Amino acid sequence: MPPCEACPNRCVFNLHVPPVDSGLDTCLRLVEADGELPTPAKDQGRPVWFGAGSRPVRDAIRTYQPAVGLHGHIHESPGHRRYGRTHCFNPGSEYGQGVLRGIALSLRDGEVVGYQLVSG
Repeated sequence: MPPCEACPNRCVFNLHVPPVDSGLDTCLRLVEADGELPTPAKDQGRPVWFGAGSRPVRDAIRTYQPAVGLHGHIHESPGHRRYGRTHCFNPGSEYGQGVLRGIALSLRDGEVVGYQLVSG
């Protein structure tokens, strides 16, 4: 039996990529041109945004219902979402400006009782 089936309320999923279409994974769609750097895709002159997360990550969270999912990857899409009992976080980042963001969590008996976004 996998560890999370035995006691999912004690699991913390620390998975770099967020769940697909969670709002924690929203970013610009990029298009590549031959020999050029990627540029934002546009639809009628407006940038196209999409969910660049992972379907298997979303499915695993829905299946195993860990206490917490900690994610990153999409720096411009910070936030907090719930899937059933699971709290999922993407603190975002502004690494271009030298700002790293994170989250401090308080867990009690497998439940999130508090959290605070931190940066430095």
